[in-house]
Amino acid sequence: MDNTMLQFPKGDQSSSLDQQSSSNKEKKLEKKQIMDILHDKSIYNVDLDVTKDQNRLTVLKQLLHFLPLTFGKGIVNISDLRNDPGRVVALIDSLSQFDDCKRKRENESLMTKMVVNNFLFGASVFNLGTERHHTLLPDIQSGKLLGCFAMTELGHGSNVRALETTATYDSEKNEFVINTPVRTATKWWIGNSAHAVIATVFARLIIDGVDNEVHAFLVPLRKSNGYDLLPGVKIGDLGMKFGLNGVDNGWIQFDNVRIPASNLLDKFGGVENGVYRSPISSPSKRFATILAQMITGRISICAGTIRNLKIGLAIACRYATKRLQFGPDLKSTENAIMDYPTHYLSLMPMVASVYAYDATRSYLAKKFQERTGEDEIHVLASGLKAFLTQYTTTSLLEMRRMCGGHGYWGLSRFGRLIASNDIGRTFEGDNTLLLQQVAKDLLTQFKKEYTSNKFTGTLKYLSKNTSLFMDRINPITTRRSDEKHILSLKFLLDAMEYRSSKLLIDSANTVAKNYKETKKPFDSWNVSLEILVHLAKAHTETIIVTKFIESIKAVQDRELKDSLKKLCQLYALCKIREDFEFFRNTNYLKNGKAIAIGKIISTLCFELSREAITLVEGFGNDEELLESPLGLADGDLYENICKKVGGPFSPANYLVTPSKL
Repeated sequence: MDNTMLQFPKGDQSSSLDQQSSSNKEKKLEKKQIMDILHDKSIYNVDLDVTKDQNRLTVLKQLLHFLPLTFGKGIVNISDLRNDPGRVVALIDSLSQFDDCKRKRENESLMTKMVVNNFLFGASVFNLGTERHHTLLPDIQSGKLLGCFAMTELGHGSNVRALETTATYDSEKNEFVINTPVRTATKWWIGNSAHAVIATVFARLIIDGVDNEVHAFLVPLRKSNGYDLLPGVKIGDLGMKFGLNGVDNGWIQFDNVRIPASNLLDKFGGVENGVYRSPISSPSKRFATILAQMITGRISICAGTIRNLKIGLAIACRYATKRLQFGPDLKSTENAIMDYPTHYLSLMPMVASVYAYDATRSYLAKKFQERTGEDEIHVLASGLKAFLTQYTTTSLLEMRRMCGGHGYWGLSRFGRLIASNDIGRTFEGDNTLLLQQVAKDLLTQFKKEYTSNKFTGTLKYLSKNTSLFMDRINPITTRRSDEKHILSLKFLLDAMEYRSSKLLIDSANTVAKNYKETKKPFDSWNVSLEILVHLAKAHTETIIVTKFIESIKAVQDRELKDSLKKLCQLYALCKIREDFEFFRNTNYLKNGKAIAIGKIISTLCFELSREAITLVEGFGNDEELLESPLGLADGDLYENICKKVGGPFSPANYLVTPSKL
């Protein structure tokens, strides 16, 4: 293969891809303003190896510098979570690129601490509180009032409805008394707990012995000096973690801590004259409504996770075009490792995935801003968050491997990316549970379809496939293996929609069958989990392909459109190949067609590998913040590596001089 095809391009194609990338189309001005702040190396890069406490202090100083210059100046606001989520996405996308490389620490502590203060604590005040609580927002978003989000407990993380912290109403004093009644009620993994002066505490609202289930309360933690704890409050440190060690995660306990009744965030339920009142009569619906207000956390995770994937791929692809290994003989020029099928067959589907995920995330942000189709937003945000965080974590591990020993180096950035991204599979909802939520919502919509309602939004495709005729597969189509057919967007979308629809019907039948056997809804659901998770994944992949195709149709530039179409074909075919078992078992694909799909995937990966650098430059990564000697834009791989350890080398600076060997 011709190595010259892999040089860093100077043409317009990467610029066009940059413009097409959803995260780069949105809020260009805001992103530039944020990047200008992060380029201040006096604040955002410290050349020190530091302890855990020093690391946390540095991140705190960065946060207190960053918030007044962004939120304080109106570049972004907490209210943008509802009014203009594109600004929030631009902020998360920008902060995700910041890497405090010289301190050899993971890259997302600053972003995580900001999200905890402004988009978890601040968002809880904004979304769950009323006007009297909103007066706190200016101080929260500017960093004058630091807070934390105390939901998770030692004994309960995913099952929020079973939290054990109590808030008992005292009618004589019109106060709530906050308590940690048992050890498992200890608030756990609470970010910002070392610096927060106030917390949003999720606790059971109890009036006259009646449990009105979980609500959110504003509970002061520290005195006005910002350091000393208030009476009845205990806070401890949880120590080191896999990553994000610039974030101060701790535990919190309460012993008869009194707060005014007005500290209840009462948008969806409050106390009037000692009586609990809520505009939502059903406790389960009320609880679901409260949690739904916090869905912005999942959307933020999607934005940050996509950026992590982009950074990792920029490093891995640039490294692969410059790293030479093996040739026909010792006298021949060695091949770039990107030339080997074992390399590009792994990397190029990841590159295609970025563009697919970007299109879907952009659609999600748009729907969220419009505030239409709340159920659709919940399903897509849950599925995409679960999908993205899992895929990115496993992909980053594979990229690390493909960069060999250099990839394992602390300064490669892969270790920090993996450590900071991995937790995304857990916080804001465990991925497996989120997929169960997706499946549950799909089955609910399926039931409505047969009680006169119609599928709407991203679920519309189900209407045409859940008819009595969906199993009548065209036998010619199942065998057709020519390239034109397999690469057609119609075949790709039809295949994805067929799988989702078939799994939806099979899931409904499976749950019904298991219910007849167990007579218990809880047990019948658990016995059906395997197919339910399969359904959720299939549906999410279908929406990703759908939104990718829709975004391509809107592109006018022919060359750009062709590149994006090829990426879409690769993404969809890889997803079909990953589930060959389903497609073969349902007779949707015959063996010859499956073999043809594998060959076409190989061809697409090879062709796209010739454009690899153009494609990753289309991600719009900030070169100054990339901070990995393996993937800098100048492409001088070994000089960049040597500079990090004191090079260029000469006999004068060898660790051991030749004369002493």
